Amino acid sequence: MKKLVAYSFVAAAAALLSLASPLKAGILTLDDGSPTYTPPANFSDNTLVANTIIVGGLIDITGTTTVMPAEGNTATIAVSGSYSAEVGEIFSVAYKFAADNNTGAPITYTLSGAVSGLPIPALAGTIEPGLHVYEGTAQQPTPASFPIAGNFLGELTLTFTSASPPPSNAPSVAAPGTLDLTVQQIDFKLDVLPASIQPPAQPQNISTRANVGTGDNALIGGIIITGNDTKQVVLRGIGPSLGGSNVSGVLDDPVLELFDIDGNLLATNDNWMDNSADDQTILTDNNLAPTEDAESALVANLDPGAYTAIVRGAGDTTGVALVEAYDLDNGTTDSKLANISTRGFVQTGDNVMIGGFILGGGGGGIAQVIVRGTGPSLANDDVSDVLADPFIEVFDQDGNSLASNDNWMDDPNMQTVVDQGLAPSDPNESALYEVLPVGAYTVILSGVGGTSGVGLVEAYDIDGTMALSQ
Repeated sequence: MKKLVAYSFVAAAAALLSLASPLKAGILTLDDGSPTYTPPANFSDNTLVANTIIVGGLIDITGTTTVMPAEGNTATIAVSGSYSAEVGEIFSVAYKFAADNNTGAPITYTLSGAVSGLPIPALAGTIEPGLHVYEGTAQQPTPASFPIAGNFLGELTLTFTSASPPPSNAPSVAAPGTLDLTVQQIDFKLDVLPASIQPPAQPQNISTRANVGTGDNALIGGIIITGNDTKQVVLRGIGPSLGGSNVSGVLDDPVLELFDIDGNLLATNDNWMDNSADDQTILTDNNLAPTEDAESALVANLDPGAYTAIVRGAGDTTGVALVEAYDLDNGTTDSKLANISTRGFVQTGDNVMIGGFILGGGGGGIAQVIVRGTGPSLANDDVSDVLADPFIEVFDQDGNSLASNDNWMDDPNMQTVVDQGLAPSDPNESALYEVLPVGAYTVILSGVGGTSGVGLVEAYDIDGTMALSQ
């Protein structure tokens, strides 16, 4: 329902604006200090910012805000300003944000407003608990008989309710907790072209570091490409250069193999400089040439489908290595890296499994990701010595812990994992649903209690299946 907050707030603001006549070279102006928050004590960690761009024809609101019942059970966000327009333009709006209701109870809202003093009928709805992403657009289809210049006002009032029904003779008491909004965009636009939603970022690079053994304990990376177009990727197997990052016991001579979904070997490489001159140029031009001659790399043009990259040690040697996949298309084709996974032997200390992914390219908007750490279920595929109780933790590029999970059914957003068909089959396995902005992220897979074994770390890009729109 947090979608309804977003939609109602934005759609009403759009309705407020759309009552003005569509004209050319319009101007939208926010009042000083707008948006405003009442009472101020009910809002914290507030970084919502409103910027006027494109020669005043677009107001873009972005940032975060946390809403809570500190002084009374209601909280109001108000947007006010002025407009002027000329013939040929339309009023439009586009929004997308993540909303997380942590109160454990529904939050009701009412929305009202006016254009040039003329009231707009109130809208109402309910915000249910949970984390979701919502998006939508609205625009004025035809001119309306309102002044071509004047003022607009929109007010969103949130009412917090009790987590459990109070006695019939007792007043409603607000549930503890907060409503967290992460706003990618709330755009008000006065132009000949309507406002549009910024597409999400896409995974551009994935990597996993782990100890490479022999046989089933090789480092096994998987990628799934979805869409319609062929995607150019670079795969790398890194070992010796990790010593420069103070990693001990590195794999001295990584060998990289690429397989399709049927297990057919598509390509292999031991030393990256054994590639063709053209492929070496691609690696060099994209700053992806390994720094050690003994490290491996492949350039591949892959159709949509599932692929496996395996890193082993030449001559069955062992050591710590890194398997990586890079998207060279930067979101410019109709395909994306929808799933990335790595299987390896998870140890303790510096030899836990460390996965990384970079969100970028695409449209650069917020992205929805599910991260999993599995172990016990691998035994169903005849994998021995599995990690009995996986634990995952997600960090941002500054090393801040964003979320962690031991048993997936304990995560507050487990229903989203279930709805996406990604629920682990064992209750001891872990999973998280997160909404993340552009940036670099690290996922660490370890065993609870310092245990070790073969584990699998995975990240799924689920955009296109989860955003709710109006």
